[in-house]
Amino acid sequence: MSIKRKLKNFNLKVLIFLVSHFAFFCAVHAQEKGDTRNSIEFTPQMSLGVFTAQNKLSGTAYGGELIYHLNTTGNPRPWMKMLNLKSLDLVFNYKDMSDIIMVSDPRPDRFGDSYALLAALNFSLLKTGSTEVLVSPGLGLGYLGETWFTNENVLVGSHLNFSSRIGLKVATQIAPSTKLSAGIDILHFSNAGTRVPNNGMNVSSASIGIIQSLSTKQKVAGDTTSWRKPLDFKKHSVDFGINFGRRGVYRSKEGLYKTGLYVGYNYRLNSVLGLGTGVDAVYYHTIYDPIRNGETYQSNASSFDRWRVGAAFGPDLWMGRLAMMAKYGYYLHFNSLKDINTYWTAGLKYNVVDWAAIQAKIYIHQTEADFVGFGFLFTP
Repeated sequence: MSIKRKLKNFNLKVLIFLVSHFAFFCAVHAQEKGDTRNSIEFTPQMSLGVFTAQNKLSGTAYGGELIYHLNTTGNPRPWMKMLNLKSLDLVFNYKDMSDIIMVSDPRPDRFGDSYALLAALNFSLLKTGSTEVLVSPGLGLGYLGETWFTNENVLVGSHLNFSSRIGLKVATQIAPSTKLSAGIDILHFSNAGTRVPNNGMNVSSASIGIIQSLSTKQKVAGDTTSWRKPLDFKKHSVDFGINFGRRGVYRSKEGLYKTGLYVGYNYRLNSVLGLGTGVDAVYYHTIYDPIRNGETYQSNASSFDRWRVGAAFGPDLWMGRLAMMAKYGYYLHFNSLKDINTYWTAGLKYNVVDWAAIQAKIYIHQTEADFVGFGFLFTP
């Protein structure tokens, strides 16, 4: 076995040792009663499959998650009650990717280890007796050990990536302060086009773990002094948005900049769910030039004109001042290199004040990310 492989195995053993001893420490100091305490979960994982949209991969990834569950059932906000939210989670995910190879290029150690730190929502789907079914979507940042610029990894263009994950678990009580969990999840790494290549990676895993309650005091139900007052939502409103983003140049550390504009109408069904429709306009600071193909090519987003314009429709999911948004759109004008007629947008927005929000918004063609724009949204 190589020194590098021995070092990886040693690091994994040290991680498991530290996490298991921390979990044991928590178990010793946990209280024996209550159902509204925070908890910590440790779940070793083994991949069921590692895959991308365009390349075939083989091998098994081993790792695990350390999750801190901030219980929300003791003093929930209205949106938490409506969505049956169990906890807000902070998730650390680790994967040993040394066994994963590309079938078309089976050189070893192509990807390095992966690390991710995510914020997640843990929803209760079904509970019967001491057993509960939970679904947990999350979003955060991830780090991949190898890229195109370190070992010509054709799937990944950057160490730092956006990371998303959704998990489905069953948890059952095995002691007054301890639960056993088992489930499956899918973890996705992608830099959203900020550096190309950006095929991204997906890891589906199976897990089994322990959830240990902690000795944390919860506020008395009805005491809302520590919660920020929620916004009074408007049934009808109009948004004006602007964002700025960057798409990478293929196999280069350079980038091509874009500006996104949006105007749309919103209809709120209730405090949690809304529907919106509007017009997206994207300005290209650099358009496609066949003579400078390598410098200006943007795959499905390549445009011969400075502007592309589309109309889109979709839902908003509001969680207090924070909303997740998603829309599907059709282009009214896009002089594209390829025959692209539709697009997706998705993102997050947070109302700093009643009339203004900060936002992060991704533009997608089919399954390919164009760019992520960061900016502001105004609701007069």
